[in-house]
Amino acid sequence: MPPSRWLLAFLLFTAPLGGLARAEQPSEPPYPTPAAQPDAVRGSIESAQHLPISQRKLSGLTVPNDLAAAELIARGFRIAEGNRYDKIVILFPEHMSTTERPLATISRSFDTEFGSAATNAADIARLLQDRHLMQEQELLVTDRGIGAVLPYVRHFFPDTPIVPIAVSVASTQGDWDLLAADLDGVVTAKTLILQTTDMAPSLPLREAQAREQAFLNVLAAADATAAARLIEPRATDSSGAQYVQMRLQAKHFRSPPLVTASIPLEPDPAAALMTSAMVQIYPATDDAGMIDPPDASAAETYCFAGDSFFGRNMQKVLSYRGTSERMCQEVRRRLTGCTHLVVNLEGVMVEKMPSSPGIMTLAMPKVPTLDWLHALNVVAVSVANNHRNDMGKADFAGMVDMLEGSGIKAVRHGDIVDLGPFRLVALTDLDNIGTPFGNRITEEELNAIGRAGAEPPLVAFVHWGVEFQTVPDQRQIALAEGLARAGVSLIIGAHPHRALPHFAALNGGRATVAYSLGNFLFDQFDRRASSAVLEVRFFPQGTFFVRLVQMPNFFHFAIGRS
Repeated sequence: MPPSRWLLAFLLFTAPLGGLARAEQPSEPPYPTPAAQPDAVRGSIESAQHLPISQRKLSGLTVPNDLAAAELIARGFRIAEGNRYDKIVILFPEHMSTTERPLATISRSFDTEFGSAATNAADIARLLQDRHLMQEQELLVTDRGIGAVLPYVRHFFPDTPIVPIAVSVASTQGDWDLLAADLDGVVTAKTLILQTTDMAPSLPLREAQAREQAFLNVLAAADATAAARLIEPRATDSSGAQYVQMRLQAKHFRSPPLVTASIPLEPDPAAALMTSAMVQIYPATDDAGMIDPPDASAAETYCFAGDSFFGRNMQKVLSYRGTSERMCQEVRRRLTGCTHLVVNLEGVMVEKMPSSPGIMTLAMPKVPTLDWLHALNVVAVSVANNHRNDMGKADFAGMVDMLEGSGIKAVRHGDIVDLGPFRLVALTDLDNIGTPFGNRITEEELNAIGRAGAEPPLVAFVHWGVEFQTVPDQRQIALAEGLARAGVSLIIGAHPHRALPHFAALNGGRATVAYSLGNFLFDQFDRRASSAVLEVRFFPQGTFFVRLVQMPNFFHFAIGRS
């Protein structure tokens, strides 16, 4: 008998008798899963029961395969529990390096403490037709990459067949592309693609933070090609599984990843070493334009919005009580999950409005400006913009005092302020007063940010660019790279009045930049004006995940043009 058969026989002989008794076919019993720490699994499932079942449609889920993060695994499955699937494709790293081909699968069912997890024989037979790519590998039964999650699969989706696929560490991007093509005939509109992935081994805290942040930035940019370049095991235990997940989600569901939780795992706190475990979900695109409340125990959420101005035509609109209430309700409905909001406050807030300020002088009254800022949970505003001196330096200083006196941090050009889970620096590259109008941020100011030694993560809110542009110009690109070198992790742009529908991961994920959020509450009639809000989830170990959420033009909404 070959060695692999001896090991399989040993595993079956030593399996719990109760498990084998559940086999439906005595000649082909389900594989017993590896020791899955049943107390940890059951305890984590019980602890997740208090969470509400999400009504969000999910096409993909990524959870750890380390039962040290059992509660996080259970929380991930709880998010998906409200869905019904025809099959679950499981992508997992092959830890044992026993496969001879790039990929492997198993056609027989698995036994778990919750019952037998049946496989989809037809789909597996289809995948095995590509014998240069895929093999059937019995020893995968002992791999924790699948063993850790099978009890959860069986508990939360007891009647859903699985298609297990192990991705070898020796496989290449070419192999992953072939797998994605083969799965085109397997994945349906009702398939859940389940990926099990652990972060790299423990590293010193700052190094672990930097590694995880680069990984999160690649996910946020939905850049599958960058994910394929992640080095195993330094970044993740399976860049292949991550790549295939993202490829399938983009093609079949148009769904980018959303990291809902990331927690630190500290196997040796005395040595100050850390690694992390995280949950990714792939929600349906029909919930776009909404920011839902996150799990407050897993992340602290801040939102960033673009140009905001409460004078001129906006002041007129807000003077109509019905219109004002309708707009406020719509904004708050879409920003339900934004308990902390940061905006670019364009112009100068004054106690008393001038009689004829001029169309390009952005003055706004204290009332209702402060009322709106408080109603929308604004905790800080950037006052670094080209209209900051429209009313003179004295009125600008008075605005800062009024904002600070009302409990809202006013962040001036060059200021670095502590907002709890992150530090914020505000900068403007444009100024209406003096010359030149643009290119105002100097190399010395960038160097000063680096020398400040701000505790990471450091976020920059930058006023730059050209109105209504659709791509960043060379000046913005150069400034973003300079800010990244100065230690800025997240760069957020304002001024163009047009929201760019994407953001970029710089230098392999070292920093992320959203070049323009467009308008938030700003009185422009131009139909090119658009809006987005950046949702940022800050995790306890000092990392974050960003999501760009397209919003309607709220001014157009108020005047009945959207």
